[in-house]
Amino acid sequence: MRPNNNTLDLVLSEKFESLVWKVMIHENGTLAVETRNTDLKQVAFSVMDVKTGQVYFRERTYQEAWQLNLAFAGMKNLLINGYGHSDTPESKGIMSVDARTGDILWQKFNISLNQGRDEGIEVFDTRLQPRRYFWIDHLSGDPISAPGMNLPARNSIIFPEMRDTFPLPPFIDAGKITGHICTLSYLDKEFLSFHEVRDNYLQQRLIVYQEDRILLDDIITTGIQKLQPEAFFMQLNHLVYIRNKREIVTYLV
Repeated sequence: MRPNNNTLDLVLSEKFESLVWKVMIHENGTLAVETRNTDLKQVAFSVMDVKTGQVYFRERTYQEAWQLNLAFAGMKNLLINGYGHSDTPESKGIMSVDARTGDILWQKFNISLNQGRDEGIEVFDTRLQPRRYFWIDHLSGDPISAPGMNLPARNSIIFPEMRDTFPLPPFIDAGKITGHICTLSYLDKEFLSFHEVRDNYLQQRLIVYQEDRILLDDIITTGIQKLQPEAFFMQLNHLVYIRNKREIVTYLV
């Protein structure tokens, strides 16, 4: 990390043995993480709270070691898809996992997920054609009536805007910048992420500042050869980002 005048409150800094492959977050701050070890062909799942920093469980594996995928992060559970073959995106089976313990609540091997909501999940039987969609309870797996569809939209996650150019303030010392710049204004603070050239490689950098004061200056990834995707997002007044592809970091802003 670069020297900085950091006045943000660090909430969570959780490192993983394997690469962070996918992140899903619920509006209540429950963060689910899928990590993958491609050498061992092993996928694992973790759950933590971005508001408190509490880690409920980390890198939990299940009997099927590889052909699993994080599909939905609910208030009380995760839904994990199973796949019949590693070379096809077609799902085969769903596993519901307790979001606090990682214990399996139920498994169904002949249904696939169409959509997930806190009120229930919409699925279909992969053995039947044409598809017939129906709803089941996400905690018990029992059939339920379709929930009302006119619920207000929930969107507590804020993503930065990608810009081709952005004039950096004079108090930020940066190398040659390449690619887009991610920017976000939030609670009188400015958030920037960009790639800069260092020693013939790229590094991805995240800066938070308020007026002319730098609050956070962190190197997210270094020694890379290609541009990385979006670096961060905001949720419930918390900055969330992945550092070095193996660490989840959150700050209260």
